[in-house]
Amino acid sequence: MKLPVERPLHPPATVSVAVVGICGAQHVERCLQSLARQLGAPPFDVVVVHDPHLDDIEELAQRWPKVRFASNEGQRTPLELASRALKEARGEIVLLTEDHCVARPDWVRTLVQAHSEAGRSVVGGVVQIASGASATDWAFYFVDFFRYARPAQRGASPTLTVCNVSYKREQLDAIRDVWETYFHETAIHDALRARFGELWLEPDAEVMTGRHVEFGHAIYERYAFGRLFGCTRLLFAPHKRLFYCVFAPALPLILIGRMARKALGARLLARDFLRSLGPLTAMALWWSWGEWVGYLTQRHPGSLVVAPEIRVARRGRGAAE
Repeated sequence: MKLPVERPLHPPATVSVAVVGICGAQHVERCLQSLARQLGAPPFDVVVVHDPHLDDIEELAQRWPKVRFASNEGQRTPLELASRALKEARGEIVLLTEDHCVARPDWVRTLVQAHSEAGRSVVGGVVQIASGASATDWAFYFVDFFRYARPAQRGASPTLTVCNVSYKREQLDAIRDVWETYFHETAIHDALRARFGELWLEPDAEVMTGRHVEFGHAIYERYAFGRLFGCTRLLFAPHKRLFYCVFAPALPLILIGRMARKALGARLLARDFLRSLGPLTAMALWWSWGEWVGYLTQRHPGSLVVAPEIRVARRGRGAAE
């Protein structure tokens, strides 16, 4: 008697990696090279949604024919680019990152496996800083990623970063109205947590950021992004405008206090936190000022330009994925 062929009850999920291109073609290529080196990962496709003003993207697209590139014409803010990236991604599981991030070789595998556990809506990981960082680089890193620096505990987390995060497509589709135009990670993650389960931090899922910018450019970017965050936040919580306006002046102390608790409690972070405290304080002040202006005016900054890179180490060109 011939036995029937056994079939898996749940076929493997399809996976997409969405890359938000905001820094430049060299950063995008470095990110793609890290994705091409993934080990033990399920099959996945890659889409890059980029600022239409980035140079050399067309040449890059020719070298990576298996990667889909999409220019978000008329929309340049990272919030708009990330929203478009989610729309372009086709997988049942969507991994999201930015172009300045290099993924560890087990990044895709680790995030996909972490989604197999019940009760998790969003899974994200840690962000490390590239070696040789200056005091300004460390300040720039702390302002964005201090919550996701090592040491990091595995488990439920109040926040996750857009630079290292993954979602289930069916859950994203259920709250599409929240991210249809702007990817405001706080609003999106709050909505997913309320409906589908906790945010989960997986320390083994690691990316490394390698941005290197001048202090003046970093200051303006922090102001502009703070203002963008503030005015966009009101789209999801307009009833809290007065509260935010009143308490926003306390933000510098709150932000620096949180960073200090994280850094001074970790021997490997303490030294770099202290040596970057000057530029870090300035960046926290300018972010807070921008966020407050966003609450007051409910308007985007006049110019939202990502800080240009001083240098990007030139890497060898990898074969197309």
